[in-house]
Amino acid sequence: MAIRRIADRCDLCMRCVSECISGVWQISNGVPEPAAPQFCNCCSHCVAVCPNEAILHDQLDMKQVRPISKKLLDPNSCREILLSRRSVRRYIKKPVSRRIIQNTIDLARYSPTASNTQHVEYIVVTDPKKLKSVSEEVFAIARRIHDWSNTRPGKLVFGSLKLYPAMARLFEKYIDPMETYVAQRDAGRDLILHSAPALILVHAPSRSFFGGANCNIAAANIMNYAHSLGLGTCMIGFVTLASRFSKVLNQIIELPDGRKIHASLVMGHPKYDYTHTVSRKFPAVQWLT
Repeated sequence: MAIRRIADRCDLCMRCVSECISGVWQISNGVPEPAAPQFCNCCSHCVAVCPNEAILHDQLDMKQVRPISKKLLDPNSCREILLSRRSVRRYIKKPVSRRIIQNTIDLARYSPTASNTQHVEYIVVTDPKKLKSVSEEVFAIARRIHDWSNTRPGKLVFGSLKLYPAMARLFEKYIDPMETYVAQRDAGRDLILHSAPALILVHAPSRSFFGGANCNIAAANIMNYAHSLGLGTCMIGFVTLASRFSKVLNQIIELPDGRKIHASLVMGHPKYDYTHTVSRKFPAVQWLT
């Protein structure tokens, strides 16, 4: 790995030294030098913080580095995106272009990852047959759980689990009303993927300590950017959960060996336009001052 400071551009501001968490950049004889390049995790912070483009790094694509358009950083626009984004469960029958999905994922790669591992990857499902198979498999799992809950051993297990308020609410919302869900499914409603034209699965190495956090940060950025484009998204937690134990599902989505899905979301063109913000509980905040 070769990291170099361009001396005639450097104004000795020492930002690279101050910003480098890995200890790559150090002060030597009064000037910043990449004294320990072997510790570099290619986070690009030294390049981003340098005001004079005085750093060259052969492990980075310097063509991607450009000045930030700070005039475009509008807090009011960001606030409106966060306030107005909704989980969309009704879509029109119109595909989302591959270019838009690819561009959205391309932006998501700038999401932070622990220690700059950049190990987040994606599976995009737009094949209608595969989308239907995913929905049917996940729904079938839920129905099998419901049917087993009505057996003698199931009643004993579920009865014990329902002693915990969180589990009780889970079963009351998703398992107990199964007959109603079956009727809606039989009437043609997709209760899992909501008939969306695209499913995006965000995955990381199975043994990653921070894979879940990395994937969900990327998923959140995808949803917010998609909303700015006029697209709708919805996190599908049941697909993520089912992927933990369903070999059939993982075969359908062609999940690579050694990978684990941490976030699943659908994307499409919303059937309805949301014209108002919504009500949410105020957060409980504990201040330690």
